[in-house]
Amino acid sequence: MQPAPSGVLAVSMTRTRPLLAGLAVGVAVVVSLFGGVLSDTTDPASARVSPADQALLGRLLDGIGRDDTRGYVAKLERRVALTPADGDTLTLLGFAYQQRARETGDPAYFSRSERAFRSAAAAGADEGLVATGLASLAVSRHQFRDALPLARRALRLDPENATAYAALGDALANLGRYRQAFRAFDRMAELAPSVGSYARIAYARELLGRPRAAAEAARLALYLDVAVPEHRAAVLVQLGSIRFNAGRLREARAAFLDARRAVPGYLRAEAGLARVDAAEGNYVRAIDRLQGVVDALPLPEYAIWLGDAQRAAGRAAEARETDELVGAIERLLAANGVRTELQTALFDLDHGRRLTQALERAREAYANAPSIQSADVLAWALTRNGRCAEALAASKRSLRLGTRDALFFFHRGMIERCLGHRAAAGAWFRRALAANPHFSLRWAPVARRYAS
Repeated sequence: MQPAPSGVLAVSMTRTRPLLAGLAVGVAVVVSLFGGVLSDTTDPASARVSPADQALLGRLLDGIGRDDTRGYVAKLERRVALTPADGDTLTLLGFAYQQRARETGDPAYFSRSERAFRSAAAAGADEGLVATGLASLAVSRHQFRDALPLARRALRLDPENATAYAALGDALANLGRYRQAFRAFDRMAELAPSVGSYARIAYARELLGRPRAAAEAARLALYLDVAVPEHRAAVLVQLGSIRFNAGRLREARAAFLDARRAVPGYLRAEAGLARVDAAEGNYVRAIDRLQGVVDALPLPEYAIWLGDAQRAAGRAAEARETDELVGAIERLLAANGVRTELQTALFDLDHGRRLTQALERAREAYANAPSIQSADVLAWALTRNGRCAEALAASKRSLRLGTRDALFFFHRGMIERCLGHRAAAGAWFRRALAANPHFSLRWAPVARRYAS
């Protein structure tokens, strides 16, 4: 087992100011599906679960590590058709469906995963693994309050289940309970240094306004032996995103290219490269890349980027068609149990439409998951509805961790401008541009206009 480097992964929050060693949608932390007992450690036996469970999960990693999850899922489905009460196979199928959802962007696999785990439980499968799978599923669906009891049940059954700590930490972070979330990530890293644990440390460090330390944690993950190539590529995409968010386009492009080399044609890497292209003003290449990504991996984030690039290129009619696609994707997600209030509210707010309804959804999203991200969207919704004094309070909540998010800073600038505080507004706009001058094709030009 590769030990966690002392003083590098610790993320406990014992001071008022953020994680001692340093520790975003977005989404939720979804850098890798599996965290601990399903992790890519240098020693598979280091994940502390029972020998029987470890053997079962070893079969899963072997299956999805062959770069043919589709074929592996079909094999498991055939086995279940022959032996419908095979709890082990149903458990494997539940996890494999979640991996397939990552690969395809098809939320129908979430519904299939839930059915597989429910059937596994009825067949007498391992309770801890089923609870872990359902907890991970709830996080993927943004059902964070539902994920908590499931993750805690898994930990009662196996207190050293690192994957359950992953789901627990993800849920707590999205519920705004950061001290507890970071302790869960710490414990996860202790139990199983893995792609999943290092990725979460990187995410938490970025939340706390330490992008260099975040990049360091992501790079540490690359030293592990990774059984599933897609997991390595996902961490490289995370590293590229950290670099992009800090305005370091050349380094971001290098990380995305490395991800594409790890998994040729990796769509998440293509999306990252497209974002760099657009930031550099090469809208035609960005649009071509993003169109291919959205056709194969229809996630709202990528479709939104495509629409923004089309508008920047003066292709307004195409952008309007893409906006309709965003709505269709979000409806499909909702139909498969994924909560989308936060994403749909932000989309409508940015496009200046249905502002009253967007505020209602932003309030609902914050009530359901009071994270700094939902606080920021609520602040923006209040601003767009002219309720700027309330927006200021929400903005302060969104910035409480010291996060260096240029969009958060931009929103704060717009709030100060709405309140008539022009000097303060200008300072926030300059701060946004200093954090990342390319933070938004739509809003960075506005920030530059108002910064002086």
